[in-house]
Amino acid sequence: MKAKWIALVMALLFVVAPVLAGVASAQQQPVTIKIGALLPLTGDLQSYGERAQAAVEFAVQEMNQYLKEKNAWFRLQLIVEDTQTKPDVAVQKFSSLVAQGVKFIVGPMTSAEVKKVRGPADQQNVLIISPSSTAIELAIPGDNVFRFCPADNVQSKAIGALAQKLGLKAVVIINRADTWGNGLRDATKKVLESEGIKVEKIYSYNAESPAFSSIATNLNDELGNLLKEYKPNEVAVVLIAFNEAKDLFVEARKYPNPSKVVWIGSDGTALLTEIVDDPVSGAFAAETLFINPIFSPAATQEQAKVAQYVKQKLGVEPDAYALAAHDAVVALTLAILKAGPTSDMDALVNKVKQLIPQITQSDEFAKYAATGKFPLNKAGDRATADYDLWIVMKNESNGKYAWVKAGKYKGLENKIEFIKLPNGKTYLDLFNEKFAPATSTANAKTSSPSTAASAKAGGKGGSNAALIAGIIILIIIIIGAVYVAKK
Repeated sequence: MKAKWIALVMALLFVVAPVLAGVASAQQQPVTIKIGALLPLTGDLQSYGERAQAAVEFAVQEMNQYLKEKNAWFRLQLIVEDTQTKPDVAVQKFSSLVAQGVKFIVGPMTSAEVKKVRGPADQQNVLIISPSSTAIELAIPGDNVFRFCPADNVQSKAIGALAQKLGLKAVVIINRADTWGNGLRDATKKVLESEGIKVEKIYSYNAESPAFSSIATNLNDELGNLLKEYKPNEVAVVLIAFNEAKDLFVEARKYPNPSKVVWIGSDGTALLTEIVDDPVSGAFAAETLFINPIFSPAATQEQAKVAQYVKQKLGVEPDAYALAAHDAVVALTLAILKAGPTSDMDALVNKVKQLIPQITQSDEFAKYAATGKFPLNKAGDRATADYDLWIVMKNESNGKYAWVKAGKYKGLENKIEFIKLPNGKTYLDLFNEKFAPATSTANAKTSSPSTAASAKAGGKGGSNAALIAGIIILIIIIIGAVYVAKK
């Protein structure tokens, strides 16, 4: 009897064990959390979008390995959509991601796109982390948008500090007429005027039909008038644009005055490959000492890993916004891990939204963040930042143009520091060299009439007077000699 019971138990074990193992396996099977990415893989910010996509891909790979090692309850699945750098397309692609079950999105990159998707994100409880939207008007507390970059009230101070460092007295602003461009224009104008620098003229253009030929003509005339009032080293053009700047440069180079002054850009043009790949726009950028601020995160070990991956894939270094896109994935991963496990996605979004400001300042985030840990302000934006300054220079060995780091703006100190360039000079050296001949000419032109008259008298007229005096002296000597001889 006992043997029969043992046999029965063993038989049941053979039947039940696989079932129990399957249940256990099912319980341990990680859930898939979809992470969307709305990036400009075509259009005005294509090169930015490509770098951001590579950085996000690396972050997903690395975070999935991290989750595997921790035997975490979920894994990430990345879905990338191309916004074409167009706000309306961004809304369409946002809806596409939501339809696929996405509740967490990295991007969009432009403020115009973020402005369009912000409402739907709040309504459908989708969390967005933009790595590069900087428009001041989008600093809204309590919405579903975080921005892992500083707003333009910081960048405008960097532009103002640069203008003051160069000793500028008058500027012309050219800006892309959208949410970002108008906001940065107004903030920059306010900063410049507070420092006693006159904003003499503003040209705002529609990015869809910028009419750069007309702008270049008017700019040439405006600069011509300003150069009658100011020295060339006291005037600058501030350009707030995306990669359409290349087309403006091509038009501006057809006229004499735009290249006589220095040009200051923004984070919308910094490091754009489109500018340096075109020989005409590259030459104009180099000639005008086109200098661009872009937010500068702290260097980390993770940053070096991301840079290596992006460079291997694309052949270029990642910009700060690509690094911020990488960190958006890291922050979401750590927040989801801390908030779960749960199958209630809306509850998960709400919890993650609460955790993000804590996560970005945590030591665990610092281990995997390419930009280091940082605080967010009440609007969910990066609270503080420095800016690197980049210029275009010609590589004499191959004749090509390339971006070169020229200095840094230190936000807390509101201070510009220039560094040595590959040729051993600094940006200020190039600035002084560019304007030295013009400054000398201007000084010569502004000499007083009395000074000019004196110079003229000391020239040909002065030689004639000396000759006459010599003849008179000679006559006196001859007369004196004759008189002595008669004696």
